[in-house]
Amino acid sequence: MNKFWLLLGLSFVIGTTCAWTMNYMEYGHREAYFGEITMDGSVTADNVMAKLKEYHSDSAARAELEGKPIYNFGAMSPGSKGSHKFVVKNVGNGVLRLELGASTCKCTLGSLVNNQLAPGESTSVELEWTISSDKTTFEQSAELRTNDPLRPAIRLVVQGLVISDIEFDPKQITFGEVLAAEPFEFSTKLYNYYDTDIVPQSAKFGSEELTELSEVEFEPFEVSEADGSHQNARQGFLVKVNVKPGLRQGPLVTNLQVSFKKVESSEDATTDAATDELSEDTFVALAECAGRVMGPLTILESSAMKSTDNGGYIWTLGRLDADDDLEKKCLVALKGSEKDSTNLTIGETYPSDVVEAEFGKPIGRGQTRLFPLVLKLKAGEELIDLLGKNKDDFGWLWIESDNPKVSRMKVAIKVLIEPRP
Repeated sequence: MNKFWLLLGLSFVIGTTCAWTMNYMEYGHREAYFGEITMDGSVTADNVMAKLKEYHSDSAARAELEGKPIYNFGAMSPGSKGSHKFVVKNVGNGVLRLELGASTCKCTLGSLVNNQLAPGESTSVELEWTISSDKTTFEQSAELRTNDPLRPAIRLVVQGLVISDIEFDPKQITFGEVLAAEPFEFSTKLYNYYDTDIVPQSAKFGSEELTELSEVEFEPFEVSEADGSHQNARQGFLVKVNVKPGLRQGPLVTNLQVSFKKVESSEDATTDAATDELSEDTFVALAECAGRVMGPLTILESSAMKSTDNGGYIWTLGRLDADDDLEKKCLVALKGSEKDSTNLTIGETYPSDVVEAEFGKPIGRGQTRLFPLVLKLKAGEELIDLLGKNKDDFGWLWIESDNPKVSRMKVAIKVLIEPRP
């Protein structure tokens, strides 16, 4: 009996404690909010009440920010400095008190012209920043504190892009799919953010073949608001690349390397005339360049058809039974200026007792002629393994052309055909 009353009392104490704790956490707990109390020693026990009264009152002052609290400076280079003035107006009936709070970064500083505004008065808040980050974007802010009970703090933000001294747009030049036998061109824009002019000297590519076949021109243009984030650049150049026919087929990934010199101004002490001279140093700016060089003959790719770097294709058909449909179809596309004067035929096949193919009547479609190709496979008495365990294990066929300007194309065939029962 004594144990029963002991357990009952213990349960009562534990239950009461838990209930009080839950009630306190739900209704009795309040986070302290002292607003302007800081840790820098400016607020002490002697002035804390005056400070709270100053910034948390029933003031009739009303703070209004002219314009948006976010300023986008466009683009700036690392290490450069910028500034912007925000304007605050007192649209209330009491005295508006202002104070700058902390910024999100030491690279951003603020200054306040007037910290007390009578009704109707305005003042400017200037933010100054230094681009010290190597990231591609910049965003920092500072807080402006007020005694407006409806707007005790205003967050002022500066943001923009971080760019190098030389920027390309687009940075990654993609010329897509081009024909090896046809000339093509592409372009990009080069923007100069140096504090002096530059003069482009020459351009080349990481690919010697592309360099030999290319002619590069630089056309200067006036930078304007139409250039978007680059409107603050000092100079702009349109870089035009014209490529002659003759590139090898396959993917092409390389760099465009533009060499340039700076224009340096020197002042003659006797004539006080400024002369511009090219610096002796040559600088290089890089842009990525990528695309794919195709032959005039291509196959409309599917999950079973993949192109190779040398301009051919691999047709993967997998494992087939002897009683499966052994006829497979695809479309061979002929592009370029020679498409209407070229006929295609099936050349040598391997193994010839397994692989046969023929073309159907060509179909005209815009800038392309399509040739339906029918592949006919034959099952035998034994297993036919052409799955390509090594380079000699493929089947293949050649697509021939009667035009010397259109090269022949090889199609490898990966297949395993079960023997006839």
